[in-house]
Amino acid sequence: MSAPEQRADEGYSPDQIAAYGSSEQPAIAARMAPHLLMTYIGTGCALASVGFAAVALANYPSFSDRSGDGWAITALIAAVAMLAVCVIQVAVWRRAMASWRGIRPEDLHAEARLSWGAHIGSYAVAVVGLLACMAGSADAGWTATSAVLLALTLLLLLIAQVLAGVQYLRPSGPPGTVPAHMRRVLQRQNRRS
Repeated sequence: MSAPEQRADEGYSPDQIAAYGSSEQPAIAARMAPHLLMTYIGTGCALASVGFAAVALANYPSFSDRSGDGWAITALIAAVAMLAVCVIQVAVWRRAMASWRGIRPEDLHAEARLSWGAHIGSYAVAVVGLLACMAGSADAGWTATSAVLLALTLLLLLIAQVLAGVQYLRPSGPPGTVPAHMRRVLQRQNRRS
């Protein structure tokens, strides 16, 4: 091995360097394993959000002069939509992990597009869920049981969106969240110094 080749592989342990022509990519699989775990946790939060929304709808007070249970129904629909987004992200990540581990090698371009679309859709679902939970809580009365359940629905819906909905498939590194941008800015500043 020549000196330039040796320097290019210095940052990797021998078990992370795949043989030439191998379909396994253990370094990418190891780096992305935490993202898959986050999507699992986010999907669990989305499932809990659906449960709280259903119980909030069942306990929603009925008023003779107005019916605000439409907000609770919208919150339930938003929670189910977020669960669907999270399940898509889990399925895409599982397929990518199988490909990176060499279990089922395949081109991941279609999965990346589906994941990106689900990622974008998760923002719309989060906004609809936010508005529905807030309006439903206000309409039911802020101290009503269903208002508290809708607040829990909203909290879990937003956690699910942050942990799973935005975890789109990317082999290149962390998502474009504010902390990732801040790390990049600090790295650039440190290089200049």
